Amino acid sequence: MHKWTNQLTLKSTITPVKALMIMPKFSWNVYRENTDYRYGPLDTTAVRTSQTYEPSIFLKWKMSRMRNMDFSFAYTTTVPDLVSTLGYRNTIDPLAISTGNPLLRNSHSHTTTYNYHRMWLCKQIVMGLSASYIKNINPVATLYRYNSSTGVYESKPMNVKGGDMWKFGFNYDQGMGVYFRLMNKFALLTSKSYGFLTIVDNVDPNAIPDLNMQKRLGIDENMEFSYEAEKVQLTLFNRMQWNRYRYEDTSYNTNPLYNSAGIEATLHLSPFELYIRLSDDYRSGYATSAMNGHKLMSQASVSYGFCKNKCRLSLYVDDIFNKDIWYESDYSAYQRSESSANYIHHYANLRFTYTFDAKAKKKK
Repeated sequence: MHKWTNQLTLKSTITPVKALMIMPKFSWNVYRENTDYRYGPLDTTAVRTSQTYEPSIFLKWKMSRMRNMDFSFAYTTTVPDLVSTLGYRNTIDPLAISTGNPLLRNSHSHTTTYNYHRMWLCKQIVMGLSASYIKNINPVATLYRYNSSTGVYESKPMNVKGGDMWKFGFNYDQGMGVYFRLMNKFALLTSKSYGFLTIVDNVDPNAIPDLNMQKRLGIDENMEFSYEAEKVQLTLFNRMQWNRYRYEDTSYNTNPLYNSAGIEATLHLSPFELYIRLSDDYRSGYATSAMNGHKLMSQASVSYGFCKNKCRLSLYVDDIFNKDIWYESDYSAYQRSESSANYIHHYANLRFTYTFDAKAKKKK
């Protein structure tokens, strides 16, 4: 497959007053693609020329030395993969057949974002508020057909009804005297998306699939309270991710939660440096039972510097209690997947480093 891309971009910076900056931008993209596809009776050379237009604007207003806000809007277009628009039927894997869709259309999205920042220098406070809206138009999803008697899956890309997402954020950072600091990042999002449910045991190629809607409500929070001195850095943290998924078929509803609470500490006692991190990682609401419950995660290291700190000998131990397992989950309007994997995480690492002088010493 060969693809040529030509792009013309026009952008400008306008400052009608000193405190206001406006940056409009417009991009014109021209794509020319050609590919050879040969499988069974289909032997074709496809050539496609497509154009996309992407306008955007960014506005920033500095209201005072302590306050500022910005606003942005962007519109994007995504062209479907050329091969997926061909009328092919690939049966190389007889249990996983894939077909193309010549009726695929371009996908579009537009994003609107607003940010506000405020500082109180005397109180050592920095605060930020944000809001964003994303609208998806004609997104591409995969339609699956399943034959229970043969065990064959057949997949086909198709455009689905567009969804949207609202996201609101709040950031707070405050210094408490010389040594203490409180930081919190909070985000709330709500979204709606669509996908086709799998067609089971229906041989009619023109069967209309059921469109499933997913509603999501999510909360992300990252809070830290820290103490920083010359020889000691100590941080208490709590990181949480919670999602509430709702479907038209209520049997698939779920509320997965991930929360990590713990402590991080660094101690400088020259020539030694000690570091330790302990956290309780908790998960709930997952269909895979091994993913749920508490796990004690841990890391620790000690290093020794000598030769005027040019040499350093370090010992690092990861996952001291051997509890770490890698987890991944994905929830959409047409599928749900959860997976876990073991990897080398319970180990000790001994390292020696030497730092050379940046400049050679001058001879007298």
